[in-house]
Amino acid sequence: MTPTHNLSKSIPVLALLTLIAFLISGLVNLTLADDGGLGKKIAGTYLAVQENASQVMQISREGNLSFIFSIQFDSSGAAGLPFSNILGSWEKVGNRRIKAKAANISFDSFDGGFAGVAAATYVIEFDEKFQTAKVTCEGAIFPPGVNPFVDFDGDPLPDSEFTCDFEVQRILPLK
Repeated sequence: MTPTHNLSKSIPVLALLTLIAFLISGLVNLTLADDGGLGKKIAGTYLAVQENASQVMQISREGNLSFIFSIQFDSSGAAGLPFSNILGSWEKVGNRRIKAKAANISFDSFDGGFAGVAAATYVIEFDEKFQTAKVTCEGAIFPPGVNPFVDFDGDPLPDSEFTCDFEVQRILPLK
């Protein structure tokens, strides 16, 4: 038997094994990223309009979320500090419910310097058609040098604890 003959038998087997590995890795990635299809159902942009404030929430299918709050650039934030956009990651905790850990950067109201990192946990519960959702959160601002996701015993800034509770409506694409 020649080496070429052995190689010609190995190529179809290797191709088949490669295809199986590719398909399995694709299924694993799809399952992890989409979590049973919930990511596809909730992905989009949502808006909350209130009398004195508004919020925009963006959820990606892959597990990311972000918020923009109308109060973030004035001194209406936690501890009276302005803050950046909020970025986080979500996970499925129910058929229509996700939980997210998120962070933003807080700034000193007087000189605009870095004041700390706010860490929050968001719980978002969607209606049956995934068009509206109730958003609640709780969190606090941690001083410079403290990573609230690693330094679990770090103390937040005094009087910086906050909560939120609002409803959002999906912004549908133009047709």
